[in-house]
Amino acid sequence: MALSIMIYIFSGLLISASLIAFAIVSVKERRITATLRSIILVIAVIVGWTGWYFLVGSETFWLFLPPVVVMSGLVLFFIPLGQIKPLAIGKITERVDERDTVFAREEYLPGSEKYDRYYSTHPELREVDDRIRRLPELLEPGGRYYDEAPAGSARADFREIEDMTSRVDGKVTSPPAPADPDWMTAWVKEELLSARADEVGIAKLNPMYVYSHVGRGPEPWGQPIENRHKYAIVFTLEMNYHEVETAPHLSITRETARKYKQAAVVSINLAKQIRELGYPARAHIAGSNYHLMLPPVACDAGLGELGRMGYLISPRLGARVRLGAITTDLQLQTDRPVTFGVQDFCDKCLKCAINCPSGAIPSGPKTDIRGVEKWALHVERCIHYWRVIGTDCGLCMKVCPYSHPPTFFHNLVRAGCRRSSFARRVAVWGDDFFYGRKLRLPG
Repeated sequence: MALSIMIYIFSGLLISASLIAFAIVSVKERRITATLRSIILVIAVIVGWTGWYFLVGSETFWLFLPPVVVMSGLVLFFIPLGQIKPLAIGKITERVDERDTVFAREEYLPGSEKYDRYYSTHPELREVDDRIRRLPELLEPGGRYYDEAPAGSARADFREIEDMTSRVDGKVTSPPAPADPDWMTAWVKEELLSARADEVGIAKLNPMYVYSHVGRGPEPWGQPIENRHKYAIVFTLEMNYHEVETAPHLSITRETARKYKQAAVVSINLAKQIRELGYPARAHIAGSNYHLMLPPVACDAGLGELGRMGYLISPRLGARVRLGAITTDLQLQTDRPVTFGVQDFCDKCLKCAINCPSGAIPSGPKTDIRGVEKWALHVERCIHYWRVIGTDCGLCMKVCPYSHPPTFFHNLVRAGCRRSSFARRVAVWGDDFFYGRKLRLPG
């Protein structure tokens, strides 16, 4: 009987110690609410474990009810349970015209040729776009969270990126060298990882993810895009966790600019190296000199899944990533798309939709958009709010449970969510309990 009491006491101490360790981690993450609630749970476990012992006594099987309940929950959390739904992609028959993207449309100034030509064929968008253009531009005085120091830093980085847009492509400088796909794939990934990319994936380039016409950047507006490269090399760059936590203030936009600049440098350098080997290669960078939509290409390359808020969700880093890409004809080995429970989790979570100040993220079901079953964002509301506050907001990235840093406890939760629908349900509840369901917007 002494052994049974020891097991009972040890199980209570183990649970308490785990909660204390989580509280310590939460302090390091500067998450005060999670710290306080962990401490409250520690006290509740100690009181409950002690009270249960005195209530049922040591000579009854009821003594082991609390440990059995906890152990059963852990088993359900980690064993395969329920189906994992992949992103549903049907037949895509229509390419996106970059001229129709909201980032391109906000640049069509009244009185310009672009303005007259675009709204002559899209009159239904003129009023909403005019309202957006009347607001202060991003990183300029007048936005709610404008602060000259971080705004100036971000502007400088974006201007550097603009200067790089002419370097994304170039002539192939030599006849193609013999290339073993396995060796070249290993070389490409090593080059990017050594340049401090966090994750790298390769996919066959789906032509439906290439824009149909130029809408932004230095190339002629409206020019057809004829990128027929066979492969896309995609990489992620982790955004600093504490900078993301400042959202929606300007620090997150400064971090965005840093990562876009890093992505530009890395992708331009790799594209140039591939051309030196005798193969066409083009970097795709902010600025804008994208020929393709990066999130679906990154999904094809196995870097993550598309979440409710429209961002790529990385298995390790969540939404806290920026993407870079190079397209090329260099023959490479491709990676497989991954499915790790994001579609089901986002169905249950809704935290990004609840916390979106503009209401741009839907809380309802998915819809079919050009053959892809996904959540339809109201992009005009999103960019309107950006212009009101003067930053790129980032609240959806901040509140996403997948965006917690990849520490021991968060990785355990991710491991469960990858396997179990029960784990995904419990993780949504647990994230709401420890971190709050609805954030209070800063003043």
